[in-house]
Amino acid sequence: MRGVVSIGECMVEFFDRGDGLWQRGFAGDTLNVAWALRALLPAEIPVDYLTRVGRDAVSQAMLDFIADAGIGTGSITRDLDRTVGLYTIATDAKGERSFSYWRDNSAARGLAGDAAHLHRSLTGARLVYLSGITAAIVGAQGREALLDALFQARAQGALVAFDPNYRARLWDSAEAMRNFIRRIAGLADILLPTFDDEAAGFGDTTPAATAARLTGWGCGEVVVKNGSKPTLLCTATGATEHPPASEGTPVDTTGAGDGFNGGYLAARLTGHAPERAVQVAQAVAARVITRRGALAPMDALRGAAGL
Repeated sequence: MRGVVSIGECMVEFFDRGDGLWQRGFAGDTLNVAWALRALLPAEIPVDYLTRVGRDAVSQAMLDFIADAGIGTGSITRDLDRTVGLYTIATDAKGERSFSYWRDNSAARGLAGDAAHLHRSLTGARLVYLSGITAAIVGAQGREALLDALFQARAQGALVAFDPNYRARLWDSAEAMRNFIRRIAGLADILLPTFDDEAAGFGDTTPAATAARLTGWGCGEVVVKNGSKPTLLCTATGATEHPPASEGTPVDTTGAGDGFNGGYLAARLTGHAPERAVQVAQAVAARVITRRGALAPMDALRGAAGL
């Protein structure tokens, strides 16, 4: 099988370096997961990114950045009329982040516009990863195209992993979000929700309620992230709680959940049990939050994961 395909939106990232100057990078939830997977998986397992960018200089710089990281760009299409989105990060004294976005007209919103391209890009994949942000930005028609492509990929032997990553302002309505999550939960092999998002989107009162809902919709492996509180792992053998790793005072929590997802999936793809995969994921997330911006250096992620 070809390897991993991560589907979503990469954006220009600006964060305050702490000296009054801003540093530019490139990041986005699904790109952050691809970054962690590329860092942690053996070189012989390809990691590809599927998105849509413009034809301007910043789009080319983004493509070059992704390719230089060893992530495949062959599934990335170009848009004549749009460019990429942008966001800035602000952090408080505890490292908790908040964002400002400029993405309403980004090229990535058209990433699911060519159904044939989607199918070709996923053919032969070992794992396909996407998030609720991916689903939100492509609109109703794009979501149908994604579900169809995922169904076909899974029929050909691919695993499907999904993080609901609920962001209310990106969705047409809460009803549209809930409908999509219910449908993809029955298709996914691994779900990686964050409890706060699920409480906001579905009214869940506990991580156990989140896990019960998602397993009830058909997914057999659910990992509920919960910040500094224990991670809940729910599989066919039962549910277990796992206290998170700690690595000093957080500097910037941007990308922590994405690092967790990448660590978990890398461990599972290399044959580790879900319990061990949670440990790896927590260690990776703990390393991510010690640095500014969404992406920690790949060698730092490898050192944290210990795979």
